[in-house]
Amino acid sequence: MTMPNNAGSPAGEGFKLIITRHLRAPREAVFRAWTDPEALVQWFGPESVTARLVSLDPRPGGRYSLEMHGADGGVYPLSGEYREVSPPSRLVFTWIWGSGDFAGVETLVTVNLDDINGETRLTLTHERLANEHALELHNQGWTSTLGRLERLDLS
Repeated sequence: MTMPNNAGSPAGEGFKLIITRHLRAPREAVFRAWTDPEALVQWFGPESVTARLVSLDPRPGGRYSLEMHGADGGVYPLSGEYREVSPPSRLVFTWIWGSGDFAGVETLVTVNLDDINGETRLTLTHERLANEHALELHNQGWTSTLGRLERLDLS
């Protein structure tokens, strides 16, 4: 289920996207999918994209860097810093595109993982998005990306 939520976004803080998914895997496995380099590249990015990990240091103050390679031949660099890493329930990290319309703009992603009888409710919040166009593009990207995560065998 995708729920864009702009209500209550004060001026100056940008737009906020909230997406919730139910995953048929324990949250420890879902957390690992976000923090293990080999697992992350199997699913990260929209359907037509292949992710190449440059670096991944999932600890507070640690950084990540990756490239998304599109079917169109484009390369879309992305990087950021982990603000919070609380296994197996929460990740908070900055998100900075290295090229394109939103290059250099720092936004914030929070991933909450709740245990629901041995399965996981994932709630992703991407905030500080610049405008409605950014909100829509990130909604499309995250919806596709999380669909790939849902289909990944996390056993």
